[in-house]
Formats: sequence, structure tokens, C-alpha cells
Amino acid sequence: MEGMAEPVEAQEALPAGEEGTREGVGEERREKRPPHPPHQAVLFLPGVLREGLFHAERLPRGVPVALGGKALKDPQGEAGEGVFALWPRTDEGGRILSLQVASRLREPYEGPQAVVQGVLLYADRERLVLLILPKGGEGFKVGFKVGLKRARGFAARLEPKKAYRVEGRLGGPYLLAERAWPLGKYLQAKKEGQPLPPPIQGRENPYLEPREGRPKEGAEGGGEGEARKGEGAREEAKARREPPPRPKEAPKGKGPGGKPLPRRDPVRVWRAPEEPPDPAPPDLGRPPALGKGQVMGLAGTGPYYLVLLPQAVPEWWPRVERLLPEFPRRYEVRFYPDGSRAVVSGDLEALKVWYKRVLRG
Repeated sequence: MEGMAEPVEAQEALPAGEEGTREGVGEERREKRPPHPPHQAVLFLPGVLREGLFHAERLPRGVPVALGGKALKDPQGEAGEGVFALWPRTDEGGRILSLQVASRLREPYEGPQAVVQGVLLYADRERLVLLILPKGGEGFKVGFKVGLKRARGFAARLEPKKAYRVEGRLGGPYLLAERAWPLGKYLQAKKEGQPLPPPIQGRENPYLEPREGRPKEGAEGGGEGEARKGEGAREEAKARREPPPRPKEAPKGKGPGGKPLPRRDPVRVWRAPEEPPDPAPPDLGRPPALGKGQVMGLAGTGPYYLVLLPQAVPEWWPRVERLLPEFPRRYEVRFYPDGSRAVVSGDLEALKVWYKRVLRG
């Protein structure tokens, strides 16, 4: 993925830009129109196009392929062997459902790679779902979703409803995301000929604004102190709202033996946090043990776990993952070295109700 450069043909294969302006509009009006970056989803794949049929060794089995864009307008001109730009259709999990061959690149290009630009709708530890809004081009509807699974190691948090450029690769039947950029910053750097801004990759997102009581992700130094400062401010505010009660048996302002009570500043009274502590890292140890013979069920004494052993993951995990956005409380998904998976929450009743929905499907 490093050093990946987009050839001219790759840009031509994407939805059209300002070329679609109506002829009746003058130059002055076109200049005043605000720039509208094309949102796009493209997969670059080496293969052969002959007699209207496309063949590629890396193409997932059973995926239907049709012609679109330049390949549809001029199939003879785009025929031959090389790297092709394709428009993918996926389900929300990133599995490719169909492809359209758009054009054959005239310059060398590494593959298979994916370039996706769109508005992020949903993100979790496993997948990203982006809304693609192309300006034009055959084979595209005005607004559709493209899903990508996260490649191993890409766990940085992305902000929903923001436009991103995502780069990745084809892994079996899935599109895998490996790194990303805010779309506006990427296009501005390209337009001005500046070096690309730092990518979002691994666990680091240098573009996130620091949240209250938490350091900015990827920031060095002072992170622990800032977090403690935020927690202290919340505790002090809580202490102001709830001053400690004074003993009833002693006279007002007097302690045992008639001695004056020491002055207590309620602002400095420490109280234990009411929220449960943050769960441990998601990839350590083993999940709580289930009952004898169980391969899936609830366990734990707080926080509480919905545990799936490796035998239950292929059949039940897709259903669990599909219903996770409907879980009404704070939760965390954990993956264990032995292949087990778990959904962790501090609210047992919410977990029970949601688990029943999973079983009902």
C-alpha cells in the first residue's frame, strides 16, 4: 500500500467531475460553483477482458461481473490484459456481491487494491460502512452503501457522518480497509501539490478532537495527567451537588465532647465513581467459563459476558454482529486467542433482553 499512486486512467474510471456541466452554463457561473468532490468506490484488479468477458485469478468465485463505464461504451478499446478499475457492490460486512469492469489502466499499477471515498455511516472493531454518492457514471445509483472489513491491526476510531478516503485490498471475497484520510484534507493536498497528510492507521487517528477527560488519541506525554484532571473535575462537581451529611446527635457545629468540628471543604471530598471501570484490553486471557456442554451463553458476575466458543462462532456470530448496533447500553466486543468471542456489558438485564433477540433472530 505504501507509495500507491493513482494513474490518470484510474481517475477517468471514476464518476465524472465538472465535465457533466450543462452546455448552457457560462464559464463565469461554473467558476462560482463550489467544488464538489466525487465520492467513489473502486477496486483495482489484474485480469483479462476478451469478447466482453472479464477473468481474474484473484476474483472471488461466484461473483457476477458486468461491464460499465468506458468498458461498456468501448469494449474493444478496453480489451486486453492488465490492471482494471472495477466498481464493487458489497453487503454491509464487506463481502463482494457483484462487480462492474469500468476500464483498463494504461499505466502500471499494483493490485489488488481498493480505493473508497464516501461518508462514513457506521464503524466498529470489525467493519466500516460508507455511503457513496457519485456524481455520475454508468452502473451507479445515486447513493448506495459499501462495506469494508478492517484489516488486522487497523483499529483506529473514525467519526460517523464524516467523509473519508479509505485504502485497502482484496482479501478473498472481502474488501479490507488498511488506512484512511479525511477526504477534504486528502483532496486539498492533492490539489495544491503538497505532501499527503498523515494517514489514519493502526490504532492512531491524529485528527480526532480530545474528548472531555480523555487525551487526544495518539498524543504523547501528559495523557495520564489530563485524564486524571478530567476525572477530578467530575468528582468535584458531584461533591458540590451532594455535600456530606452532618451527624444528628451532635449539636450544630459541635463534635463529641463539645469540640468544634474541623472545617471540611466539600469540594475536596473524594467519592468512588458510580460507573463500572473500563473493561480490560480485548485480546487478553480467556472468557468466563460456560456451563457443561454449552457453546454459547451468558457468564460473569460483573461485567457480564455473552460468550461464543469457537464451535458457535461460524453459525451465531454473524447474527450477533448484525444486532450489535441495537444494543441499548455501553458494550465491548472481545476476541480471544483460542477463537472465542464475547460481548461485554455492565448491564445484565439489557444483555439478557438483547440476547433473547439474538436467539429469536
